[in-house]
Amino acid sequence: MRPSFQSRQTVIAVLLSLTLLSGVVHGYLDGRWVSMDERQGQADLLSEIPTEFGDWKLTTEKPLAENAQRQLRCYGSTTRVYQNLNTGDSVTVAVLFGPRGPIAVHTPDVCYVSQGTKPAAPRSVRSFNTDAGQHRLWTIDFKQNGETNPSLNVLYGWSSGGDFEAADNPRFWLTDDLFKIQVAGPITGTAVKPTEAFLKAFLPHLEKLIQ
Repeated sequence: MRPSFQSRQTVIAVLLSLTLLSGVVHGYLDGRWVSMDERQGQADLLSEIPTEFGDWKLTTEKPLAENAQRQLRCYGSTTRVYQNLNTGDSVTVAVLFGPRGPIAVHTPDVCYVSQGTKPAAPRSVRSFNTDAGQHRLWTIDFKQNGETNPSLNVLYGWSSGGDFEAADNPRFWLTDDLFKIQVAGPITGTAVKPTEAFLKAFLPHLEKLIQ
């Protein structure tokens, strides 16, 4: 029995509805319809991150690369290099604030692999406790292709305005916006990696600006 014209219309209407719904969901996850004016005040707070704290001092600050800005659609961001005045070690920290979808899916394993490095081992979780928070970040070591020992450590995680989390799927958090932190630095063979020493000093200042 051939389907009636009315049943075909019903099928077409359902398919169109599903297509429209998927587009709406995708746009919502990517923050496509969020007003920048509503987020600008919070984004501007990133400029208040101190330039010097503990043993660390800012040496370089640069804007997010244009291709990264197009991909991530950040409301605000800062990328900085800090140097430890005692050891001379330098780390790079990026703090991003933007729509949940783009901010959630951009992870360092993709970025660094494209630059000729590869993970030395699976990522794990590192905890950083402050007076006001309990932060958990992913940590992963990278090594240059052809080398045996890792030379770069990267830590990263997301926050919806509270503690940073080493989340598997922050894209599906029930929030419109996300902060992301990513810190990269050398592996020096010391008991505490420069990235970890930096975060212990840095997180108490950052958490005041994102809550």
